[in-house]
Amino acid sequence: MCHTRYGKSLVVALAVLTRITTFPEKWVIVAPSFIKARIIMGYIIDHLFDNEYTKSLLVSNEGEKIEHLQQERNKDHLTFKLGMKEGKPLLSEVYVLSADSRNKLSSGDSLMGQGSSNLVLDEAALIDDNIEAKVFRMLGDCAEDSFYLKIGNPFRRNHFYKSSIDKNYFHLNVDYQQGIEEGRLTESFVTEAKKKPHFDVLYENKFPDEDMLDDQGYTSLINQSEIERSFTDIPREACVGAPRLSVDVAGEGSNLNVWILRYENYAEILAKADKVDTMDNAVTTIRLAKENNVDERNTFIDKNGIGKGVFDMLHRMNFNCVGVMASEKADEGEDEQMFVNRRAQNYWRLRDWIIAGGRLDEAHKDDWMELLNIKYKAIDNRKIQIMPKLQMARLGIDSPDCIDALAQSFDNKFVYDKKLLEKETEKFDAYSL
Repeated sequence: MCHTRYGKSLVVALAVLTRITTFPEKWVIVAPSFIKARIIMGYIIDHLFDNEYTKSLLVSNEGEKIEHLQQERNKDHLTFKLGMKEGKPLLSEVYVLSADSRNKLSSGDSLMGQGSSNLVLDEAALIDDNIEAKVFRMLGDCAEDSFYLKIGNPFRRNHFYKSSIDKNYFHLNVDYQQGIEEGRLTESFVTEAKKKPHFDVLYENKFPDEDMLDDQGYTSLINQSEIERSFTDIPREACVGAPRLSVDVAGEGSNLNVWILRYENYAEILAKADKVDTMDNAVTTIRLAKENNVDERNTFIDKNGIGKGVFDMLHRMNFNCVGVMASEKADEGEDEQMFVNRRAQNYWRLRDWIIAGGRLDEAHKDDWMELLNIKYKAIDNRKIQIMPKLQMARLGIDSPDCIDALAQSFDNKFVYDKKLLEKETEKFDAYSL
């Protein structure tokens, strides 16, 4: 385990390249996806052209130009010819394979069809236990002379955790403190990194506590004490910043329409209703926005499914609210690299807001406790994913309507009155963030 961006993928790539251009061996690199596996392969391809010796050993496919390989860097299999012995070529090979946990059956079957005495498991903690067991079987034919390397960050307390405490493995652990000592990280960078998700995993190399994870690798977004600490009643005159109105529109069934009013330091539930009438919902939204002095551009509507009807109706009524699609990509830049979609992005902003001191109206404690049902995990590309609502339903968890409404108020498209916030923060310092 090494802190993120330490260079472990490059080091492993150079080590594998050294072996396959020195010994007639087969190496297999397995990762949660082909995209991840090809990172190491990409480094191998980059550096096999560093000198004429390694380049001359490469066996190209018929009609394939070596220069094309250097440019594309997307091969899943390389072969090297190290010479001849007893009239037969001495070949070495390296493969990359995907262990996509979203399709366990096909991933497991394809892995079992391979065999190798040298195996690298990249982003090991993100590979399912059952699939890892099938990966391990690759070594079965050469158990006495095999090499098994697991690298990654400790996202899950699974086989990777067990290996980390198994005395049969050699352990290497490089955390951010060693990175600072080596000059790879600065104190100021680490200070900023501590504000980001997964600092303990990515920089401290700490596995999640055992009681934090469910059997599918999900962790609670926020704990009960943090939620309960947020309960309070704040008078309107003590609320900071431009108000935002967020509406979660319900479909048929047990779901509710919910209207949330949120300031920079406080959120309250204005109304709940089980009506599915589009016009009723639109009229209620406009009324609540006017009553609470909410700019229409600071009004957020769930634009999924039946919510789109309400969104369209409001725009026909010249109320230019913001439509939020939870399944859309997160904001470009850092958020897009960190979150699977806008739903995950907005929920993480909600989490940070509560931890930083955001308050929730005490009158709706039971509704806010829905937060305990919101869980997240890192998927194969390290992006944060909130447990899908369909999966929550299968587990018997009701739709978190109030929390969905609150989370979407953190969408990035709102109008933000900085001067007002600065003025009100000074005036009501006890309540500000």
